[in-house]
Amino acid sequence: MSQPHTSELPVLRRVVRSSTIDLVAEEIRNAIYRGSLLPGQAINEVRTAELLGVSRPSLREALQRLVSEGSVSHAPGRGAWVKRMGTEDIDDVYAVREAIEVQAVRMIIRGQRATALIDEALEALESVVDGSVARVIGDADLDFHHAIVACSGSPRLTTLMKASMVHTRLLSLSAPGGYEVRCDLIDVHRSLAEAIAAGDEEQAVGIVARISAEAVARLRNPASEPEAVVVRGEDGESGADDQWASLRE
Repeated sequence: MSQPHTSELPVLRRVVRSSTIDLVAEEIRNAIYRGSLLPGQAINEVRTAELLGVSRPSLREALQRLVSEGSVSHAPGRGAWVKRMGTEDIDDVYAVREAIEVQAVRMIIRGQRATALIDEALEALESVVDGSVARVIGDADLDFHHAIVACSGSPRLTTLMKASMVHTRLLSLSAPGGYEVRCDLIDVHRSLAEAIAAGDEEQAVGIVARISAEAVARLRNPASEPEAVVVRGEDGESGADDQWASLRE
């Protein structure tokens, strides 16, 4: 089974011993995250199992795991397909993400945990935010938020955040106007990193809530932020030439 090469979900640490089911689920999860498997796209069991070099029972079990995470849908007689997110999903997805990040912020500050990962992720975001590639900016933005959760030291929060990041990406990829990201939020991200480093829990939690509320408003009505600087995704950004391309033929 070949390894995904772009837009992989970040991980806190490598799992030394992973089952085949773990690896298959991670491959498909990464493919959804980077847009190689698009919202609404059917996941053909035979061709996908052949592509990944695994048995169909192993694939089915991995898909069931992703169904339970909410990134894949399944129905008898129809098989499995990548979930398409709608307006009804926006509030719930961001409520979960906000809860995860707020708890992570509290654990970091109250536990006086190191924040080097957050600083590194902020620097990476600053280095790409002036570019014009929406997916690169979007990846760096989500990496920053993942770094906050990783610094909490909680493996369970980190696992929840990985699923939440896939849901966030699916919301963007399912948007009627196409995938787009804001590229003028570096100041608020910097303020969040500084508040966490300073141990200002109230301010940090408030910034997380603000980022979440603004994202919800933007997804519900892009016109709600007329001054926003937005970069739209272009064809070819999702890795259409990767190993999953054969499944779209």
